[in-house]
Amino acid sequence: MRLSVRLTLAMTVLVACTVAAIGVLAYYNIGRAVVPSGLTRLAYQAKARLGAYESVLRIIRNEVLSARLLPAHLGIVRARLNGGTDPDVGLTEAQWRAHLAAAYAGNMQVKPGLLAYRLVGVANGGRALIAVDRQGPNGSIRTVPDADLPQLGDDETFRHAAGLTGDEVHFSPIRIFQPSHDPGVAASSSPRFTAAAPVRDSSGAVFAVLMITYDLRPVFERIRDVLDNDTDVYFVEADGGYMMNYMDGRIVPAEPERRWQDDFPQLAAALSEKPGAAAVFSRPDGERVAAAIVMAPLSNGIRTAVIETEPLERIMAPATALRTPGLIVGLAAILGAVLLSALLSRSIASPIMQLTRAVAAFSRTGRLVMPAGLRGESRILADAFDETVAKIDAANAALRSKSELLDKTIASMADAVAVLDAEGKRVFANPTCVALFGVAEDIGSERWKRKYKRFLADGVTPMPDYDSPAARARRGESFDNVELGIRHGDDPVVQLAASARRMENPDGSFAGAVIVYRNLTAFKESERQLRQAQKMQAIGQLTGGVAHDLNNILTVITGGIEMLADGVSDRPALKDVATMVDQAVTRASDLTHGLLSFSRKQPLQPRSIDVNALMLDTVKLLRPTLGAGIEIDVEPSPDLRPALADPSQLGSALINLAINARDAMKGNGKLLLETGNVDLDQAYAAQHDEVSAGRYVMLAVSDTGCGIPAAIRDRVFEPFFTTKPVGEGTGLGLSMVYGFVKQSGGHIELYSEEGHGTTIRLYLPYAVASLDTGLDSAAPPLAQGGRESVLVVEDDALVRSYVMTHLKALGYTAHSAASAAEAMSMVYDDVEFDLLFTDVMLSGGMNGPQLADELRKYKPGLKVLFTSGYTENAMLHHGRLGPAVQLLPKPYRRADLARMLRRVLDAEADVPAK
Repeated sequence: MRLSVRLTLAMTVLVACTVAAIGVLAYYNIGRAVVPSGLTRLAYQAKARLGAYESVLRIIRNEVLSARLLPAHLGIVRARLNGGTDPDVGLTEAQWRAHLAAAYAGNMQVKPGLLAYRLVGVANGGRALIAVDRQGPNGSIRTVPDADLPQLGDDETFRHAAGLTGDEVHFSPIRIFQPSHDPGVAASSSPRFTAAAPVRDSSGAVFAVLMITYDLRPVFERIRDVLDNDTDVYFVEADGGYMMNYMDGRIVPAEPERRWQDDFPQLAAALSEKPGAAAVFSRPDGERVAAAIVMAPLSNGIRTAVIETEPLERIMAPATALRTPGLIVGLAAILGAVLLSALLSRSIASPIMQLTRAVAAFSRTGRLVMPAGLRGESRILADAFDETVAKIDAANAALRSKSELLDKTIASMADAVAVLDAEGKRVFANPTCVALFGVAEDIGSERWKRKYKRFLADGVTPMPDYDSPAARARRGESFDNVELGIRHGDDPVVQLAASARRMENPDGSFAGAVIVYRNLTAFKESERQLRQAQKMQAIGQLTGGVAHDLNNILTVITGGIEMLADGVSDRPALKDVATMVDQAVTRASDLTHGLLSFSRKQPLQPRSIDVNALMLDTVKLLRPTLGAGIEIDVEPSPDLRPALADPSQLGSALINLAINARDAMKGNGKLLLETGNVDLDQAYAAQHDEVSAGRYVMLAVSDTGCGIPAAIRDRVFEPFFTTKPVGEGTGLGLSMVYGFVKQSGGHIELYSEEGHGTTIRLYLPYAVASLDTGLDSAAPPLAQGGRESVLVVEDDALVRSYVMTHLKALGYTAHSAASAAEAMSMVYDDVEFDLLFTDVMLSGGMNGPQLADELRKYKPGLKVLFTSGYTENAMLHHGRLGPAVQLLPKPYRRADLARMLRRVLDAEADVPAK
């Protein structure tokens, strides 16, 4: 006999013996495991049903205790004890009974399980005082008429409840209600019972018994539906009576005369004093049955038990079910053993071949599907493949997530990003880069260069190809913030800053570059505006200082000319020379006032003005001045707000603008003057330096002249800048307007298009209320002197000498000091004087206003007259003359000095508040 045959027979016998042993053993072990498991399951279900029943009893008990505390119960008690009327609320017993009946009906309406409420009196022999049930038409809720109220004095539930103490509740036995006349119709059976508790009066005596009847069918159906319904369930009392039965999923009326101990003697014997037991026994008809009982004292005070039974055949079904399959499996195993040796080699090789095909398919499709049913080492190998593929998929998903995040980040960047490969070709560009440089061409290619021009940072000088950011990046250079300009066709130049980083391969060789272009156009424009503002500020400071020093010189010259004119009054030739010099000094004084206006150091006297009226009055002066060739149109706003400005300065500014417009129109054209209300918001203020958001009055001057070239628009407000021929303009007209508007807290804008005309808009602050300028509008009095004493404080020796000369000529006693410290020492030396005449700006650390404040500490009520070429905000409130300040601007004449001295000396003493 060959080895293969012997191996086949040996394997067949071995398999047959193994299958038989396993089958017998399995049936025996399953039987041993299934029966205890089934009994445990029955006991658990019985306990669960008993627990559910107990929870229902607790709910009903609490409901009865709550119901007896209804206010209507106490009202009926008070009414019965007080002659039929409740002394607390004035309701009669009948009214209270009606209230209570309504409460009963309302509760029954929301709780279908409530069948009846009965309040049974104790003193009347057990007759019901109130009854509400579901005996109305079609089962509706009704209040039982008084004539039909039942007598329940002999009812066992009533008698038990009347004797209860405290919070005890009595539960009646469960009774099966059969609405059908046929007692065999079990489907209509309705288990119900009554819960009762005493209602006591204020002394604690039992006044009545509240009896509530419940329908337990819904409760038992829920208990039945929660657990297995294939079992028979019996609710029994511990002493042997049946309360309720479930047979084949139906409620079956109990037979009170039967005892469960007679039907289940094995359970009774196993139970003894224990709370539960389980057993397997045979019925009289020979059927084997598994049964379990669980017992416990419930809320009704009765030891209640639940018995649950199930045929043993059903419990043993899993073991029985193995017989036929076991036989089939055994035969199949034997047949398999015969074929095993022939298939052994193939069975060993088959899993390896399946794994090979799965891996080959993965390499083609990217999806790994391992064959099912692998065992042993083949399964381990397949799991290792699955784990490896899962890690690869997770890594790919993470890479995709990072890639998507990076793509979104780069796509949303405001900077242009371009990626070049090692040959310099653009392999990636974000949307900003595409919008900036175009789509098709590589940056720096010949086709790209035909469309785009590159410039150095100045935006004018062409950038050599060799120095362009793209060329440097292709050479492998890394750099930061290389500034350049590009222009597409005739579009404006776009200012950029380019940064690049080199990319390398793993071996360190050049792989490409990343270039980031940042748009600097808006930044450069803001930088240009800042430089322009700083330049204007520097020019203003310079012109203010020059005007101040020039005013000191002009003050001396003016006084000298006056004295010379007086001395040569009898010599006409010399007098004419003195007059000519005086006129020149006057023109120089006007020039310094123009410089001070530009530098915002000219004292202003603002008040609330009607810009429409001022504009119309000025137009009357302009018509003969501008000539017949200029057509003047006026468009005043009908509801114009009042503006806060110096009217004389505004009139001068309007005349300056009109004359400039006339010159631009060469004597022929149209001049438009218009006003309006304007609200400048925060967005506008953020884009314009020195502009505050708020309400403004707009005055616009437009002409149809030649316009202003773009190259010089930024310079038109500079002092002495003019495009007129030499001798035809000073270049101070627009600078004076600019300084006046800025000093007034306003804003000026220029719009011009070369060859079409110019519009200049003045935005003046809105006047909230009228202002008292504090100035006397009456005609100035004639110059006269006086006998008072004046202390002159002036750090310029020439000016100080000039003032002393005029003061003495006017009859005043004059004392002079070159500094504030010298003036203070004179006060310490008890030098008497009636008025302090001081320059605002003094050398030595203390200025004129500070000196005046210090002297008033020693001389309260001291009268002060200030003078200055400019005031630097020391004497002015944001460039506006304060109402309590008397200022004599330089240069001045002797008549001006005499008039101001008398005005201050003749005024009432001004004692500033401390």
